[in-house]
Parts: sequence; C-alpha cells; structure tokens
Amino acid sequence: MDNTGQVFTIDALLALILITILIGISANTMGIVGDKIIEYSSEQSIQRIAGDSADVLIKTPGAPENWENYKYFTNIKPGLADIEKGTNKFGNLLSMKKISSLKKNPELIKRLLPEGMECSLMIYPTNTSLPVIDVINKNPHKRDVTVVNRTVLYDYKLIDIYTNIKLDNFNKKRSPYICTHSYKNLYSHKLPDFNKRKSGWICNAFNIDVEDIKSKDFYLLTDPAVNYNTNFHASWMLDTPNKITNKPQNFTSNPILINSIISELSENSYREIFVLHISVDGNIKQIFNTYIVGVPKGTPTQDVRLDNINPQPAFLIMKLWIQ
Repeated sequence: MDNTGQVFTIDALLALILITILIGISANTMGIVGDKIIEYSSEQSIQRIAGDSADVLIKTPGAPENWENYKYFTNIKPGLADIEKGTNKFGNLLSMKKISSLKKNPELIKRLLPEGMECSLMIYPTNTSLPVIDVINKNPHKRDVTVVNRTVLYDYKLIDIYTNIKLDNFNKKRSPYICTHSYKNLYSHKLPDFNKRKSGWICNAFNIDVEDIKSKDFYLLTDPAVNYNTNFHASWMLDTPNKITNKPQNFTSNPILINSIISELSENSYREIFVLHISVDGNIKQIFNTYIVGVPKGTPTQDVRLDNINPQPAFLIMKLWIQ
C-alpha cells in the first residue's frame, strides 16, 4: 500500500474514533436527559396526586357523606368537608367529627392514594394557643417528600353554648320566656327599659342533658368581660322552675365556674331545665352579652374563651412519599 493509502486509512480510523466518542457522549447525554424527564414527570405526578388528595379531603364530605357515623368502613372514601345543617351543601369548613374519625382510622387515607404511597396529615391552627391536630402522624424515612399546604376552617368545638342573653340585640329580639319569678309573683322580674334607663331583669330558660352534667365543666362568662364596681351594676342568678332562688351574684372579669350550682339544682332527670336571670341597670352604654357554656372536664380556665366557639382558621399540611 502506498503512502497516500496509508494516510487515508489512518485519517478514516481517527474520524471513526471521533464519531464513536461523539455518539457515546450524545447517547449518555440523552440518557441523562431522559432520566431527568422521567424524574421530573414522576415529581409532577406525585405533586398532582398530593394536590388532588388534599382537595378531595377538604372539598368533599366523603362517600357516603356521613361515613364518620359508620361502625364499619367497607367501601368508604374519607372526606372532611362539613355538611351544613338542614342542607346537602358543604363549603370550606372541615368537620371535627370527620377529622377525629380519620385520626382513629388512619388506614382510610390509603383509599385516596395509589398503592405504595404513604402520607402524613397535620392541622396547624393559626391561633397558636390551640392544639395541633395530628390526624396521621408519620415521619418519612426518605428525602423525597412532596408537601401540600392548604388554608382551611374547622369547627373546633371546645365550647358548647347552652344559653346566651344578648343585650346588644335585646330590643330587636326578645326571648318569649316568661320568668317563673314573675309568674309566681315572687321577686318580680320586670324587663329593663334601655330607652328610659330603667333597671330590670332579663331571663332565659335552657336545658342540659344529664350526661353532659356528668362529663363537662360549666362556666358563666360575658362579652366583653365585666366586673361589678361602683359604676357598673349588674348581677346574675341561676335556678330552676322548681327551685327558685333570690340570691343574685356579682359578675367577675374571669369565667365563673358554676358546677356546684348546676349539681345543687339538678334533680337527676334525663334532661334538666335551668333558668338564667340577668339584672341590669338600663344603661345602654354598659351592655354586654352573657353565656353559659360547657367544656370537657378538666379544661383549663384560660381556654374557656368565646373565640373557641367560632370556626378556627388553620393550615392543613399533607406530606406524601413513596415507600
């Protein structure tokens, strides 16, 4: 072979080697890109699954809608949206009863997830004095965790209102209850006249089930908080139609524990009837609202607050990962 042929052969061989290297690099790059695409697609898929699962929980009541009342959970899919009383509608309010049921039966969440996926579910109230609700408390063992954060409202029922007397709405809406004191002509309880600044009594009857009497602490509280003084004259009494009293007591700025009064008046019937009497001086500038509330026994007095009556804003945090 001549010199020209030898040079051509070497040049061709070098070109082939270079082309092979380029093809290898290109193939490796394509492989990396392909892996990244698959990884990105997987991440997007998990994000979508997490978002959809969170939306199902907070935007639907579950199937069936009252699944939390069932004893057995066959063919049930959980949802946490509360159904408005007397309607079939549900809004952006989560039911504590549904939350508690899912907490007791955390395996139900798997019915919203693909096989092989795990999750945790926590509810963090924006009011940091309220407890965090660990619905499903699991710690992921892997770094790849998808997190979904939703703002919600939930019906935190720490406090049950048994009766209230609202002076700020007295002239528009009066209780039809006729006080037993007036009926029996004992210590007559005439209504106040805020227009003429005449003092008087506002009375309202209510009932408490005997089971609640056994399981709850009862408080009397006002909004705004009031305290008897030389410039403020108001008092209260609690009795029953059968056990009438004439022993008014002063308000205090803190919730007043009334367990002993409830027990003393109770006649151990299935449902007890009580009457709350409020004496006011008729001064429209010193109006306040009065409540009798029940809370679980042992609840700290500092947690007996009216802001625990209304739905509470919170963050629902859902974490999702592959086992």
